[in-house]
Amino acid sequence: MVSKRYLALDGLRGVAALAVIFYHAPWTTHFSNLEATRNAYLAVDFFFILSGFVIAANYARNIADGRDLRVFLTKRFFRLYPLHFAILAALVGLEILKWAAQSGRASDVAPFTGPNSLSLLFENLLMLQGLGLESRLGWNPPAWSVGAECVAYLLFAAAAIAGQVRRSASVVAICVLSLGAYLLIALFQKTLDATFIFGLVRCVAGFSLGVAVWLYSPAAWRAAPLVATVAALLALTVAALAPGGETVAIIPLFVALTASLQYDRGLLAERLSTPAIQFLGRASYSIYLTHMPIFYIFTIVLKRVGHVPFHAGAHGQILDIGSPWTGDLLFAGVVGVTLMTSWATYRLIEEPGRRFGARIAQSLASRTGRQTGIEQSA
Repeated sequence: MVSKRYLALDGLRGVAALAVIFYHAPWTTHFSNLEATRNAYLAVDFFFILSGFVIAANYARNIADGRDLRVFLTKRFFRLYPLHFAILAALVGLEILKWAAQSGRASDVAPFTGPNSLSLLFENLLMLQGLGLESRLGWNPPAWSVGAECVAYLLFAAAAIAGQVRRSASVVAICVLSLGAYLLIALFQKTLDATFIFGLVRCVAGFSLGVAVWLYSPAAWRAAPLVATVAALLALTVAALAPGGETVAIIPLFVALTASLQYDRGLLAERLSTPAIQFLGRASYSIYLTHMPIFYIFTIVLKRVGHVPFHAGAHGQILDIGSPWTGDLLFAGVVGVTLMTSWATYRLIEEPGRRFGARIAQSLASRTGRQTGIEQSA
């Protein structure tokens, strides 16, 4: 199976991963109170839509029975789980260090309690944290979406085996149901930031829209560069101005961006294909999974060494560092450390895991006389 790499979409995924870092900053900066920062979580919805598109492009015609299913799930497991497990192992190590350092002394948060409890660790190890089994996220909160995507993969595979993914007639039904699901989330949650509650619905809706894009996409689309530019400008406008549930307006724009940028044509596609942006795209999964643990380490240092006070906030502890200029500098440090760490984890964990999974998948496929390839990371 020979797969096409969508350079512009890969670059946009890298930009989206960077946006998520802004959303999780646990201290005051000059951008903390901007609507665009509060809405940066919407990048996850772009991930879902893009994932559905890329998976459909690579597998819609290549999953016909249980043997194909084993190949598909093997490749997806080794694409996602090695880094997820490595991050969890590192966080467990930090909890053990905390336990050793606090042995015999009172502490504000005891090791292996609260968001880092053993029950949540078990849930995270099984990648079940996006299914609403617990009433909170823990350990590495962004990983909830990875667990939810695994369910979307299973649903996609079942639909592919049943022959439903090849039918373009399903595009309208997918769009109506998926957009309806997003509207219901916005209605009940007053925001699209659904994780352990409605998180799976949010994921499957976005993933399904990505599949619909692949089903509908014509071979040539002259207006694609113009559509991409307009959709990007409108998406930025929604992110910068729309409060709460009104951000649902960005979902059709993400669909339009995915549909138009797949051709890698136009000025926006060229900008997203530059080496620096492509670096972000390749390391986007690592950026997404490593930035919260790095914030966590920075927070520990600021609290324990710098004695910086903190208070409870919407996304955890908010450090009272005083000047937003200090917050800007700290944030720049986190971004720098995250990018360096992400490149290392991409080279040392993601890539070896992906190649190992591809070899196993090739072995499985060779037993049936089929060919398999390495799809663009999703």
